[in-house]
Amino acid sequence: MNNNFFKNIFKKDNLPYIIISILLIIIGYQYYVSSNVSNENYLLDINTSKEFKNNKEEIEIENKNESKSGEIYVHISGAVKNPGLLKLNSDSRIVDALEKAGGPIDDADLDKINLAKKLNDEEKIYIPKIGEVETPMVNSLTSIPSSNSGPLININTADSSELQKIPGVGEKTAEKIINYRLNSQFSSIEDIKNVDGIGDKKFESMKDYISTY
Repeated sequence: MNNNFFKNIFKKDNLPYIIISILLIIIGYQYYVSSNVSNENYLLDINTSKEFKNNKEEIEIENKNESKSGEIYVHISGAVKNPGLLKLNSDSRIVDALEKAGGPIDDADLDKINLAKKLNDEEKIYIPKIGEVETPMVNSLTSIPSSNSGPLININTADSSELQKIPGVGEKTAEKIINYRLNSQFSSIEDIKNVDGIGDKKFESMKDYISTY
């Protein structure tokens, strides 16, 4: 019975229909496969587009934040051609402020200034003249020494034993001061507050005993 069934199907008269059926099955399968691939690509494109949009928005937010915090204001005075308030980029150094202020005058003593020091917002820079005795104008927060009648201790050059003569400075704090200035010299006495463990209160007890040159 099975043999007769297959003989009837594969008669010459039925061959065109069989071929057409096979072709339709192949075409249908190819359409099914290509349709699934297209859908996957479409979903991939959508996800990629969303990810790109999110990344773009994050970058724009970061750029806005950087632009807001990308400028600082400093006050420069002393032996410069155009003293006053300056607006600078946040990564500027003293040499940049000096240049924007028109440069130093002829008798400026630049050896007493760390031109490579990075600047902070609201910082005061004072450029001394050659032979000038230290003044309290190096930084806007500096006050005139009142309780110390002896020589000031240069925190840029003093060794550990000398630093320990400063009120509130022990051996460990002296070591921290020395390690700090290996990377960045103190351009003002207020810079010593950048040293770990020296806050406003300790600085008040130290400020009448220290200098930067």
